[in-house]
Amino acid sequence: MKFIHFNDIRIGNSSESGTPWESDRRLELEDGFVRIIRESERYGADLVLIAGGLFSHVPTTAELDKMKAQFSRFPERQFVIIAGETEPVRRSSPLLSYAWPEHVHYVTGGQVQRIVFENLHTEVYAASVTEDGSASIQDFAEAVRKGAEAEDAMPVRIAVLRSGDDSEIADGLSGVGLSYVAVGSDRPGSRIISAIAHCPGYFEPDSMGDNGTHGILEGEISDRSGVLEKIEFKPMAAASYIPLRISVSPDTTAEEIQKLVSREIEKRGVANIYRLKITGTREPDADLTIGELKRKYRISEVIDETEPGYDYQALFAEHPQDMIGFYISRIVSDKKEMSAVEKRAMYYGLDALLHSTGKQEVSR
Repeated sequence: MKFIHFNDIRIGNSSESGTPWESDRRLELEDGFVRIIRESERYGADLVLIAGGLFSHVPTTAELDKMKAQFSRFPERQFVIIAGETEPVRRSSPLLSYAWPEHVHYVTGGQVQRIVFENLHTEVYAASVTEDGSASIQDFAEAVRKGAEAEDAMPVRIAVLRSGDDSEIADGLSGVGLSYVAVGSDRPGSRIISAIAHCPGYFEPDSMGDNGTHGILEGEISDRSGVLEKIEFKPMAAASYIPLRISVSPDTTAEEIQKLVSREIEKRGVANIYRLKITGTREPDADLTIGELKRKYRISEVIDETEPGYDYQALFAEHPQDMIGFYISRIVSDKKEMSAVEKRAMYYGLDALLHSTGKQEVSR
């Protein structure tokens, strides 16, 4: 029996709110679900497990209709879906009365539900996060033990749940007869919880600090013995958050900076989202504005850590007795002792003094 396991596509996510690519990113999240379903077809999956986070919010009826249309295209595949923390099932939720196709099993309760697929020799235990909470690991363990004693007990037993405590999952669900535990989590990062418990992490990265690989899990379980025979992670995210560092010198022109940034982004992928950090020494009056690049590429933040390339000796010779000379003496004497923030403050002060005295040509 082949299966696919993923969580937290978070359709409707607005983490890129206010950016020029916000609408494109939303479409990528929706398209991500389509790509997963197509992958399930290519892989030949019998069962698709969605361990919460399909939406970034409590879905509306219109959103459920769109999802139903996608599910309906693949009637030969069974889908088991639970709700996570971003989309808890509420008493007013359209989910409670929504009519799904027979092959779609959207669990709406916080109690563990047992779903039997006789043709797959498989039974699935699942519970959603609701406004009143969700089932405990002990609830899952008890449900599995009872299911194993039922007349229609199946050799393949799978649990689908949300939990932030990996050790509790590993300890509480080992030895109860499960073949696999599909874990969804409200924190990013793919991880192996135990030999049978896995969490693929967010399908798409959520923030700049979430730099790992993102995608889905593909597995196989023997429908005779119920033993997990294969589990592999497959990267599928449309974009990654990438920190990009560019070093400049006083001889680097604004045009060269544009070309350098463009080349590095093109090499790493234009669909990715970048935090650009510019370091090194620059021409004191150089304009490091990259507004054009921010319109062309997905650059979420620009951090300017450059230092102006002043020739302190030449400037001091011109201003030995005034405030500029005092500033230069302080910079030169304290340069090795000051922090980066303090040095930048001194540079800004010197720059302000130079311009306030009407100096237009700054020595380099």
